[in-house]
Amino acid sequence: MTDVITHDLLFQAILHGASLTREKKDDLNRINVFPVVDNDTGSNLAHTMSHIIKNAKAKGNVRATLKEVARSALIGARGNSGAIFSQYFNGFYLGSVEKTEVTPSELAGCFHEAFVKAYKALEEPVEGTVITLMRVWANSFKESLEQRKTVGELFETALKHTRHALEDTTKTLKVLSPLGIVDAGALGFYYFMDGFVQVMLGNTVYVHEEPKTEITPLVEADIHSFGEQAEFPFRYCTEVLIESESLDPEHFREELKHLGDCLLISGADNLARVHLHTNEPWEIIKRAARQGLVLEHKAEDMVWQNILAGPARQGIACVTDSIADLPPSFVHEHTIFQIPINIMIDGVSYEDKITVDSDFLNSHLDTASSAQLNTEQAKQFLEPILEKYEQVLVLTVSSQMSGTFARFKEALAALDPDGSRSAIIDTLVNSGAEGLLVKEAVHRIEAGMPLRQIMAEIEQLRGRTGILVSVPDLGPMVRSGRISEKVGDLLIRLGFRPLVSITREGKGTIKGVAFSPEKNRRLLLKSLRQKKLDQYVIVHSDAPDRAEACRQELVRMTGKEPLYITQISSVVTLFAGKGSIAVAYIEQDSAPAS
Repeated sequence: MTDVITHDLLFQAILHGASLTREKKDDLNRINVFPVVDNDTGSNLAHTMSHIIKNAKAKGNVRATLKEVARSALIGARGNSGAIFSQYFNGFYLGSVEKTEVTPSELAGCFHEAFVKAYKALEEPVEGTVITLMRVWANSFKESLEQRKTVGELFETALKHTRHALEDTTKTLKVLSPLGIVDAGALGFYYFMDGFVQVMLGNTVYVHEEPKTEITPLVEADIHSFGEQAEFPFRYCTEVLIESESLDPEHFREELKHLGDCLLISGADNLARVHLHTNEPWEIIKRAARQGLVLEHKAEDMVWQNILAGPARQGIACVTDSIADLPPSFVHEHTIFQIPINIMIDGVSYEDKITVDSDFLNSHLDTASSAQLNTEQAKQFLEPILEKYEQVLVLTVSSQMSGTFARFKEALAALDPDGSRSAIIDTLVNSGAEGLLVKEAVHRIEAGMPLRQIMAEIEQLRGRTGILVSVPDLGPMVRSGRISEKVGDLLIRLGFRPLVSITREGKGTIKGVAFSPEKNRRLLLKSLRQKKLDQYVIVHSDAPDRAEACRQELVRMTGKEPLYITQISSVVTLFAGKGSIAVAYIEQDSAPAS
């Protein structure tokens, strides 16, 4: 090869490295145990590399071409590994020159700048990971250059040293030593550089192909048993891509670092991607929105990922939607798979109970709306659960209020055509009442009851389940179309404060009318006195004081404490409004004992 490298050859080498990394997705997923066992490093890198392959274009010079690569990598970055790679490419671009070709010396500068940029993006760099290999590659390439080796020898030597560093990750990271495997992110970097070098040496040329999905025999170790012992101090792998002309990465880093770990802020031009493991993903999204325009975000539950990547599980999995209001602690403790309903705010889709909190929602109530799940979303959610569990029970919000039941039913028809491994229940209620039925189903699952018996008992129980909602402000119901604007404006002027309930057929209905907060409160309590409550819960929208006052009244009235008090979902807040409270209940069985 020549002593200079054209921008087109450099681009082809990057594409081939990206393609090879993408092909090895399954290998990387299978050995992913650091920093958490969530088996998605390969998928995240494959997504990042696919975005480069599909979107980056060769330009007229080295710098312009590498800028394309860096921007595509940042937009497509997923996970910790993808974010680190995106910063590596950004440093590669920043260290480049505006020429049609690059010398080995200039390329060495690019490799060094790429490593430095990736290293500085990490809050706590850990040796024995991808960052170690990035350093070894840059240092080896520079040292070989100083030894006046040929261009071919530069790449061969750097790759050999990088391979040795990869093998050493087994010893450097204590978590890998007993498993006898290398770090997944480091292996991803080695795959990339191997593909890159093969093009540089003229051993191959890049040919665009669709990614292969076959699992290669590179790694034989089974890490499932290790994954079962994993601990997750921070549950959600959270990312947000923002567009900002004035973001100060260091200041933003200081603002976020106490909210979790594995913090990484990467950038390219006016774009920035934030990656953080946290228990408060909604807080990250909210703070990012103050910095600029949120373009996209995600928050993946790493505990669920670990469960669904592990060995098959016996028993029945419980699936519901985020409209079922349950305390988060109960959902997590009993491994309830709760699919978030989408909330649209200013053209961005947020996930109910995960990436949007009541504070952010209430500040955008005038422009927020819910978005129905589609069948493909339901299928993608259910498929890995069906792969790991013997059976699945799905409980949804009333089909009269949402299309969620229909979408799950369509998904199950595709995934379980004969219905032998699944059952679906239309709860005919929402919010806390739906949560009560989910709770009852979970208790029956944990008691070892058969699927069909659980289904029959819950369907019978829903006839005794109800909810009463005290709505202090009709505005949200008018904006959502639940009440016509003309009628709604009149009722608002009159001070109309309804008591809302749900019919036995699952439709919303006005249970009573009041024209002051006090009369509305008395109306709620009067309606509840007429019922013999077996159990009840209180849910509210940013109204803890109202909820507590209601609790005290109901304890005096029934002699029973509520099973729980919790915040209602964002979806319900859209219709009930801030300040609303609801009492959901299951009435005593009036049927005579047999």
